[in-house]
Amino acid sequence: MSTTLQRKGTIGSIGDGIEWVRRNPILIGVFFLYGTLEFVAEILGPAGFGLSVVGFLVLLYLDGLVHVIGEQEATGATSDIGRASATVLGRYVSLLGIAIVYGLVVFVGFLFLVLPGIYLGVRLSLAFPACVIDDRDAFESLSTSWDVAKGNLLKLFGISVASFLVIAGAGLVTALLTGVGDEFYLTFLGVSAVVTAVVSPVVQFAYARVYLENRPLEKSAGTEDDAWGSTTDDGTRSERDDDRWDDANW
Repeated sequence: MSTTLQRKGTIGSIGDGIEWVRRNPILIGVFFLYGTLEFVAEILGPAGFGLSVVGFLVLLYLDGLVHVIGEQEATGATSDIGRASATVLGRYVSLLGIAIVYGLVVFVGFLFLVLPGIYLGVRLSLAFPACVIDDRDAFESLSTSWDVAKGNLLKLFGISVASFLVIAGAGLVTALLTGVGDEFYLTFLGVSAVVTAVVSPVVQFAYARVYLENRPLEKSAGTEDDAWGSTTDDGTRSERDDDRWDDANW
């Protein structure tokens, strides 16, 4: 069943993400384990390449897990990690395909003076929640994200910038305490594992929320509802103006 939510801006989406993490603290633990895996891989240097690959595969699963739990939270259902995990594993090949295409497209975009890479990264960022929430294959998910993200570019960009600022702030505080050198590097790797454990699920919940409030709705039989409609504050459907960058995005 499709679910639409009242539209919120960057701060509202992050706020819901924080609340959903508070109700699912186990996610902090599993993301901390992922951060620890990345910490070890960095310490090992080239010898840790295999661990980095494992970390990438684990992160893909964890992000998908958060997106499905986000749908459960948004619909008022009891969070069921087991059911969410089964959903993600069932779509994992598609998620991997999305990640490969996403990485290649963004990489090529960054070759053209960075800004195209940022734009493409934001425009395709909702492909991951589209895949696991609405059971779409890789190319359907990328196409859906391209359409859905169009009217939410500043909102999605704002979520990414907020997470970057938190991580950058953690790095600055670490540098002030340790100075810049080997001690900073090792300490920041440890700090990053802790910060990742909290920031990553919040960000992925926020992305899931943006997708859920703008997801394509299946037309009901005998109706002419716009499949791209959204709900207003009184619960009625209304058309979205996808050509705007600033539809309450902040």
